[in-house]
Amino acid sequence: MKNVVIIGAASRTAQALIPILQQLPSITLTLFARNTSTLKKYQQCQIIEGDAKDREALSKAITNQDIVISALGGGDLDVLTINIVETMKTADVNYFITVNAGGIYNELPEPFNHWDYKMVGDTRPVNLAAATVVENSALDYTILRPVWLTNKDDHELVITNKGETFIGTETSRVSIAALIAQLVQNPALYRNQNIGLSQPNTEGDKPQAYR
Repeated sequence: MKNVVIIGAASRTAQALIPILQQLPSITLTLFARNTSTLKKYQQCQIIEGDAKDREALSKAITNQDIVISALGGGDLDVLTINIVETMKTADVNYFITVNAGGIYNELPEPFNHWDYKMVGDTRPVNLAAATVVENSALDYTILRPVWLTNKDDHELVITNKGETFIGTETSRVSIAALIAQLVQNPALYRNQNIGLSQPNTEGDKPQAYR
């Protein structure tokens, strides 16, 4: 049996992930969120309401887990990531899968990179700091860097390594969820890698919804 906790389980990416993980054999799933009202339907999961700023609440969620998945975002992602990493170390939990964001290394192709920076460039320093915390943590990790998120039912992914230029402007939530499920089943797949995720055939100066 493998114990898995999702931090930020009320997010839309987590909502795409939970049903997939529930279908996997030998997985015990814990859901952690500030507001758990949308999680009551997942009756087979352990549900914990709490804030990732609260180390005590995090400890309750992370202790005895095998894998921690973070679907958090926001302007304090770096601080929240530090809290998760430190709590994992204290609890002796070693594998961390975290969703970050494309663009933090100016690795998006132009002119998309310029457009993305104008739209959300103020989030890049915090997201970069969060990724750096994970890379320097001495934990085993996989950092996922999607670009502009969609609800499209598109599972195909283009994966780029850190230092490579992205291909594409969009990433579907379901494709992120499917990849995370693969990582849960096979943690060696992208262990200690920081990868960009996008959908093929979405190249352009901006995502389709903004054209």
